[in-house]
Amino acid sequence: MKKPKNLLIVISSVILIGILYWNFNVQIRGYLLSKHAIFWKKNVELKPSDFKAQIDQNSKSEIWVYFGLYLKSTNLKDAEVKAYFDKNKSWVKDTLNFKDEIEFQKLRFDLYENYARKFNKEIDKIKFDEDKYFSDLEKIGDKIYSELNIMEDSLYNTDLEKNELIKFWRLKIDKMLKTKN
Repeated sequence: MKKPKNLLIVISSVILIGILYWNFNVQIRGYLLSKHAIFWKKNVELKPSDFKAQIDQNSKSEIWVYFGLYLKSTNLKDAEVKAYFDKNKSWVKDTLNFKDEIEFQKLRFDLYENYARKFNKEIDKIKFDEDKYFSDLEKIGDKIYSELNIMEDSLYNTDLEKNELIKFWRLKIDKMLKTKN
C-alpha cells in the first residue's frame, strides 16, 4: 500500500511543478533576459561596459550591436512587446570613437522601440477577440519584423556621411516616436 501512496505523491509533485513552471515561465524568461539586456527607455545610454560579448577580431566592424523585440506573454490578453539591447551579443573593439558610433546605435535602438510600439498597437486590436490565438501574434510579429528590417536596411544603405545620416534619421525617428503609430 505504501508504493501507490509514494507514486501518488511523486505524480502530484511533478504535476504541481509543471503547473508552477508553466505559470512562471514567462516571468523566469523575462528575469533571465533582464540580466543581460537593457530595455529601451527614453534617455537610455549605452556605455562601453555594456558590451560584453567576445570581440570578433576577424570582423571588419569596430562595433557589433544586438537589438531585439521581446514578446512577453502568458496569453493573448497580457501580451506586451519591449525593445531591448543584448549585452551578451554586443561588442566594441575601439572605444576611442565610441561616442560617434553610439549616436548611430541609439538611432537603431529608438527605431526598435518604434516597432515595439507598433507591435503593441496591433496586439491591442486583437487581444480581446475570442477568434484570435497566439499564432496571430506570430503573424503580426513576422509583419513587424519585415517592416523593421526594411527600415533598418535604409539606415545602412546610404551615401550620407555618418553625421549627416544621424541628423537625417534622428528627425524621422523622433517624429515616429512622438506619433501614435
